[in-house]
Amino acid sequence: MQASIFLDQTDYSGKEILIGLSGGINSMAVLCWLANYPQWYKPKVLHLFYAHFEEHSPDTLDFVLAGVKYAETRFEKVVYNQTNNSVIEFFEGKKMIPHPMVAPCTMVLKVEPMLEYMVVNKITIDLVGYVRSEKRRIDRMAGRSESKKVKNNAVNIKGIDKHFPISDKDNQWCFDIVKREIGWYPKIYDIKRNGKRVFHHNNCLPFKNMNLKDFALVKKYYPEYWQKAQDLAERLNLYWGRSKQDFYTTFGRKYQQDGQTCSICAFD
Repeated sequence: MQASIFLDQTDYSGKEILIGLSGGINSMAVLCWLANYPQWYKPKVLHLFYAHFEEHSPDTLDFVLAGVKYAETRFEKVVYNQTNNSVIEFFEGKKMIPHPMVAPCTMVLKVEPMLEYMVVNKITIDLVGYVRSEKRRIDRMAGRSESKKVKNNAVNIKGIDKHFPISDKDNQWCFDIVKREIGWYPKIYDIKRNGKRVFHHNNCLPFKNMNLKDFALVKKYYPEYWQKAQDLAERLNLYWGRSKQDFYTTFGRKYQQDGQTCSICAFD
């Protein structure tokens, strides 16, 4: 009788599945959600993949490792894989700072290594931590699938099933379950102004999608990270964001009309 309560749950028993831990609250919330899954539906092997960057906020790696330790107490077998990179070094090597509309760092340093890991280990199920406010991201992902739509809260892309188990939840639900299960989350989320969180995501500092206001907040709260990004812009004679003139005007460097601009970033 009790089992009937979970008839609408996906049966992961006997399977190997993957959760990509970003170091953020949503992916960790997926792990906590799965840890509270009915025992008879849990996966045979849970793979946790984390792409670490030097530019992540200071306690991000500790947070991820706390999640791994937690998982090891809740699942039959946990396999953890971590890559280590720096977006500053990556951009310097490519002689570019990407425009916010393109993401070579994400693709090359996160998506491709995780996909390769899944292929090598024959994993076909990936749990993604998109929440209710990210429906557009789910729809965009579905647009790349053969069916062009979400079915049973999942899409299949080239043989990999992307599941969105917390897409009916909001961010506060994620904070609540992570605080309850892990006990803490990165301090970056506790930085607030006028009662509201300053940083909504625990991405790289700076994150290439940041506007100038966000970039200025990095300067205020994480000056060492900001300085490394600023130094890169100086070395490459490039800029962060969408507008070269706005960037240099805001952060104290004279705008140079003849400044070199990477062709990949020259959209504006």
